[in-house]
Amino acid sequence: MGIVKKQVYKNTIVSYAGMIIGFVNLILLYPRFLSTEQIGLFQLLIGLSVLYSLIASMGVPSIIVRYFPFFRTEDRAHNGFIALAGRLALVGFILSTLIFLVLKPVIVSSFSQKAQLFIQYYYYLVPLACFTIFFNFLEAFGKVIYQSIFSAVLKEVVLRLLTTIAMFALAMGYINFQQFIVLYVVFNGIICISLFISLFMSGQFSYKSGAKQIAITNKEIVNFGLFTLLSSTVYVLLQNVDKYMLSAMAGLAIQGVYSIYSGIGIVINIPAQALNRTTYQIVADSWKAKNMASIAEVYSKTSIVQMVVGCLLFIGIMINKENLLSLLHKKEYADQFNVLIVICLGFLVDITGGLNTYIVTTSHKYRLVTILVIVWSIICIGLTYLLIPTFGGMGAAGAYLITITGINFCTWFYIKYRFKMQPFTYKHLLVIVISVASYFVGEYIWRIPNVLLDIAFRSGVTAAVYGLLTYFFHISDDINEKVDKTLIMLKIKNS
Repeated sequence: MGIVKKQVYKNTIVSYAGMIIGFVNLILLYPRFLSTEQIGLFQLLIGLSVLYSLIASMGVPSIIVRYFPFFRTEDRAHNGFIALAGRLALVGFILSTLIFLVLKPVIVSSFSQKAQLFIQYYYYLVPLACFTIFFNFLEAFGKVIYQSIFSAVLKEVVLRLLTTIAMFALAMGYINFQQFIVLYVVFNGIICISLFISLFMSGQFSYKSGAKQIAITNKEIVNFGLFTLLSSTVYVLLQNVDKYMLSAMAGLAIQGVYSIYSGIGIVINIPAQALNRTTYQIVADSWKAKNMASIAEVYSKTSIVQMVVGCLLFIGIMINKENLLSLLHKKEYADQFNVLIVICLGFLVDITGGLNTYIVTTSHKYRLVTILVIVWSIICIGLTYLLIPTFGGMGAAGAYLITITGINFCTWFYIKYRFKMQPFTYKHLLVIVISVASYFVGEYIWRIPNVLLDIAFRSGVTAAVYGLLTYFFHISDDINEKVDKTLIMLKIKNS
């Protein structure tokens, strides 16, 4: 766990830095300088580009993480694995782009009534998806050599900071909304090139052909890629189907409000993003070594840590309801605040499940995840279709919460039954008790008239109570160890 701890802490710092920049964009800039329809379009383009790029990638990022340990060589050629993965990604992008162009009338027709603005930006998806594929391809190679920090900086900090600069340019009238979208596409290209240069300079890869005989065939790799492609595509569809269907069935304006709340809610997912950048490869390496104890340890520790941080962030959102609505300063956000609560619960359930889905995906039973996700996706789409006409954004959020809970429960049950491991203990219940107590402290504390000061004061007091209770009850060994080391360092510096 030494590598995990070292990189997770760095990734967490990067993620929170990105969260602050994202907060400025999402809460302070977007609602003031973009209409809800423009926000809806921007988020729709991002969501569709992720889905497009995932399909086009042919499952290559998952292939890299899963099979790189078997191809790794000291001569850095890695038995031609880089070239093989690159060819698969290139073929996938070309085929997907041809399908994307041919199916334009079908895709556009689904958005023509409620999301007319999307049609004008249809072709922007091609370069945006291309850069997303390229970045994910390079990021996967960074993960397998345990160099995930720089890609995190580029994605979480640099891209968001560049977007902030573009938003200020838009606010001051230097560019229009279309030029803002063009710049966003260009920024994605910039971070791709930067990551490529970083990996090239690392000296970890060579384009020479390898000679070692590998007991894994290209057919097996392609089969794994296609299965994980299917499950990953459906899983990403689950993450974004609410936005797609809201855009088509309710309009970009309603989807814009929903997207803002999704962007706030996804803050809860930050601890999972930081952990997953490193722990995913630990799990893949452990499967190769048949080290079930290592997988069980990572599984348990990530679940409790993610729940601890996720609950704290959820409480922070809840106790700052009035402050958030004040910053958003539009009536449509106040009317739909309950949507944010349901979205947050969905993310909280997902991260508390820990690495359950990934543990199955990287095992020899990876096909099960594909089947499971497909079944629950059908349920999710059906629920979303039925609930949106009556409940709007709340219907989409409720369908997602039900679906993500079902997926996590099924994967948890399978891992417990098949591999005899599960992450939950009485400490998870203690986290809930601590969360409730901390919420009441933060909710009923004296309110400061200044919004920003109140956020800082209310959040600080609540976090202090939450942190002390978490430390006192020894919820997580890793958290207590980190706190103890920090206190010792501070004591040494002050002595």
